[in-house]
Amino acid sequence: MIVEFQGAPESTHAIQFATPSLGDQSYLIVSGNDGALIDPQLDIDRFEKWLAETGTVLRWVLETHVHNDYVSGGKVLAERHGAAYVLPIGSDVTFDHSPIRDGDSLPVGLCAIRAMHTPGHTPHHMSYVLESPGTAGAGAGALAVFSGGSMLVGAVGRSDLLGPELTEQLARAQYRSVNRMVNELPDPTIVGPTHGAGSFCSTSPAADTTTSTIALEKTRNPALTAIDEDSFVSEQLSGYALFPSYYAHMGPLNREGNASAEPISLPELTPHQITDAATTAIVIDLRRGGIFAAGHIPGSVNVPMSVDAGAYIGWALPWKTELVLLSDRPADIEDIRVQLHRIGVRSIVGVVDDGLKKWLAEGRPVTSYRTATFREMAEESPSTIVDARDPLESRISALPHTVNIHFSRIAEELAHVGPGTVWVHCQSGYRAAIAASLLARADREVVLVDDDFANRAD
Repeated sequence: MIVEFQGAPESTHAIQFATPSLGDQSYLIVSGNDGALIDPQLDIDRFEKWLAETGTVLRWVLETHVHNDYVSGGKVLAERHGAAYVLPIGSDVTFDHSPIRDGDSLPVGLCAIRAMHTPGHTPHHMSYVLESPGTAGAGAGALAVFSGGSMLVGAVGRSDLLGPELTEQLARAQYRSVNRMVNELPDPTIVGPTHGAGSFCSTSPAADTTTSTIALEKTRNPALTAIDEDSFVSEQLSGYALFPSYYAHMGPLNREGNASAEPISLPELTPHQITDAATTAIVIDLRRGGIFAAGHIPGSVNVPMSVDAGAYIGWALPWKTELVLLSDRPADIEDIRVQLHRIGVRSIVGVVDDGLKKWLAEGRPVTSYRTATFREMAEESPSTIVDARDPLESRISALPHTVNIHFSRIAEELAHVGPGTVWVHCQSGYRAAIAASLLARADREVVLVDDDFANRAD
């Protein structure tokens, strides 16, 4: 998507690269023939394709912060294109880079990019203000602010990713950072955050739009509509949902800077090879929950194909688990490879792209379990029901006689699951499908409630 700026010099705009699997956006600022890329992911081909097709010369690669939700492609891109790799001062990385401080300005074509220290999502977080010629540092010449995980569209970046000891301090810093932006930047300034709708780095569901303006955020951003700092912080601290377990590995990978941008090979496995691989690997079945329930390879885990299935795979299984990817649609395999590549998962040992065709043709065993609706669950009144949603969701709308075990904690909380057949539900059936397959893998009898929570009988 091309982002135009009111009053910008000719040939100055930004290209927004959406990454739906993460709920993120990257931005290539173009002014004349010069380019500056902000917060790129590890699947760098899409950025390089645009640079090659337009003849844009990459001068700067900038990170708003050391990312906790994906592996950056910034270092690789900077090295390949001879660009400076710019990180906020204090980022504590182990490789050579160009540190940037609050107020520093970088030329890009006919404009300048000014760093604005906006701690809150992380301590060293920087936002980058694109300014018109001759107005650097003046504020009034701001065309856009690329706000990373600070000011989002109708939300702010969460402040709890670095541990409880920093959470309140960072939440207070976030309040001050967002207020600093609106105090220093004019109302028409475009706001281009990295984290957006679908990102687990947001404190609340961000709006479906991916950009905003300072004027709009004054009317809806929680850091700007709260009565005061204390009320904002209180609201934030009470509203943090769980975040993916693989986040713990993203920061260290980004500080090391050794991630490879090269795609891994995906050997296609025979049924015999699947059986051999399954001694150490887990088969990830990407088919829909109901189809999986009707028949699947014993011990496999169901993560239905979706725009963010890769994140759920990284969340549901221990880090570095060896994986066999199975789908009945070849395109899904490549999509998931890219999604997993973005979060540093390279432990795919093989793939199956024709579903169970070859497996069944050889007469190999499959297993199954029942699916049901909320109405059927109400009619049968089972004694053991697992709510696989986030604790915040369950707290608001829990059904009677259920135990809340988030889908990602099934293995570690198996002892808390009651006896007999386990009925599993969530909000839409997606997380329940993952949880049901994990319970079945642990030899529990399960029923998947493959239904929308709106259909429940209160």
